[in-house]
Amino acid sequence: MTDRLELADLVATYARCVDRKDPAGVAACFAPDGVLRRIDLPSGGSLLGERTGRDEITQAISRMPYHSTFHFLGQQQIDITGDTASGETYCIAHHLTVPEDGSPSTDFIMFIRYQDEFVRLAEGWRFAGRELHIDWTETRPAECVQS
Repeated sequence: MTDRLELADLVATYARCVDRKDPAGVAACFAPDGVLRRIDLPSGGSLLGERTGRDEITQAISRMPYHSTFHFLGQQQIDITGDTASGETYCIAHHLTVPEDGSPSTDFIMFIRYQDEFVRLAEGWRFAGRELHIDWTETRPAECVQS
């Protein structure tokens, strides 16, 4: 049960680090040679991007063009075999865009299933591979409250 809790915590840490604009924190969730992929299922499973290693992942996350994001995690299934595991986590990810020209803000919503491969390292469980499968998206008007 401890492994399941640690893996769930890793998934939540990834989401929190993305939402807090912490690219190094996101990358630290991966093994040194870990791979992050984005796959668009509505277009027939097109690979939208692939980053390998913590440096590439850090750079990719640091270039996200959104004002803020909000990842809401759903159900999770994990299968553990020794020091490796695989799993799937559902997520609804909101991406807020606030144009500088004063035009209306938008919320780009991605309905995602993360397909994960995990590995246990000396530093704990990490992603060996994470595929972000985009099932569908929608864009909505949004009100941005500046703090």
